[in-house]
Amino acid sequence: MRTSIFVTAILIVAGAAQSFAQLPEDALRFSTPGIGVGARAVGMGGAYTGVASDYSALYWNPAGLSQAVYGEFSLGLNYNSVATTGTLFGTDQSTTINSTNLNTLGLVYPLPVKRGSAAIAFGFHRQSSFAGGFSFEGFNPNTSIIQTYAPNGTAAPSDLSNNIAYQLFLANVDTLSGQFDSPIVNRITQLGRVVEGRGLNNWSVGGSVEIAKNFSLGATLNYVAGSYRYDRTYREEDRQRLYESFPFDFNSLAITDFIESDISGWNAKFGVMYRMPDRFRFGITIHTPTTFNIRETYGTTAEAHFDNGDVEPSDGPYTYDASTEYDVVSPWVFGAGASVILQDLVLAADVQLTDWTQVEFANADPSVMQQNTDIKTLFRTAFDYRVGAEYEFKDIGLRLRGGYMFNRSPFEGDPTKFDRKAVTGGLGVLFGESTMIDLAVVHGWWETFVYNYDVTSRVDQKTTANTVMLTLTHRF
Repeated sequence: MRTSIFVTAILIVAGAAQSFAQLPEDALRFSTPGIGVGARAVGMGGAYTGVASDYSALYWNPAGLSQAVYGEFSLGLNYNSVATTGTLFGTDQSTTINSTNLNTLGLVYPLPVKRGSAAIAFGFHRQSSFAGGFSFEGFNPNTSIIQTYAPNGTAAPSDLSNNIAYQLFLANVDTLSGQFDSPIVNRITQLGRVVEGRGLNNWSVGGSVEIAKNFSLGATLNYVAGSYRYDRTYREEDRQRLYESFPFDFNSLAITDFIESDISGWNAKFGVMYRMPDRFRFGITIHTPTTFNIRETYGTTAEAHFDNGDVEPSDGPYTYDASTEYDVVSPWVFGAGASVILQDLVLAADVQLTDWTQVEFANADPSVMQQNTDIKTLFRTAFDYRVGAEYEFKDIGLRLRGGYMFNRSPFEGDPTKFDRKAVTGGLGVLFGESTMIDLAVVHGWWETFVYNYDVTSRVDQKTTANTVMLTLTHRF
């Protein structure tokens, strides 16, 4: 059964029970790209492997750079709004997280050659955003997180220094049997909020050369750098006043977790493109694995409140923090795309193959490395596809665009509602003969779920993501 990123925080809270913060979902998060670069490409649904006729070719298909006749400067911004409804035991809570980022900043420069064409490009673009979050609240009649730390009636370990329940006086140890006495087992209200943020950026350099008539090769080298931030507040409350007997006159438990990750890595993308000018273009891309180096710190703060007014620990909240370093290796990605030009209409389609079972941890703690075996069964090979169109009104210098994106869930056995879908639209306005402003709008939707600590406290999620992207292109 697949887990979720929310379980990560619970593992941190468990302290000595399990002191690492890495799960297959962590490797997946860093390996998953965003919606793309450049408002023209995104407005066409990201079906740009077989178009790639501007700076964003550095991202989509570097072989397309050789189509450049003039130098080009590109600058772009994007605004993201991610809204998630979390459902716990039939109760809904909604959360919206917004972010604004620089999407593109780069140059394309055509090279003077005696035959054919060639160009180089370099710049910055936003690879992906981690912005998101959710809230939840519901009455759990079945379990409490306290039993995760100190299962009632089970043998207690010899070292209890990092056991949350014991340190917060939510569990005792019977001196005769050596077993946990932790009667807070169920019928409590659970509520919380998760906020994720930051993202990954690419610093890229690449080029393309036409090695035969209308046939180009290209390559992009990317330095990937960024960060990830995870913050969670989690509470359990005895709103039904079911636990009133001292010393377990339980009122509430509050836990705050964080994860801070600094990320860096390298990868390359290679592309080919064949063109029949003003009629047809076809491209193929190969994206090499990225070896991400993750330097991570994480920690937990917790305290318990009781009906008699006591707060434990009495000398201040329980705290636990640690750091680690590990690598994540993303899979190879293979893509192909084509576009057809029908007078003023461009039709385009892309397909992409990613074998997610090839994601793996490296240079990590042995307990983390063991999860590479789980990845082989948790994940699957996914085919993603994108389609798009652009119609140009040449008399008024206006282009209208639309598209559709489909990204299959990487988890084996996930239903289709967990696949990520998006519809896109956009327009381009030409100013003079050399400046274009492109606007793209993306509306995406999908479902998923997370576990607070196990399957008995599952939060179902419905997410919609809206993005507005603006790109200024000047050719000189």
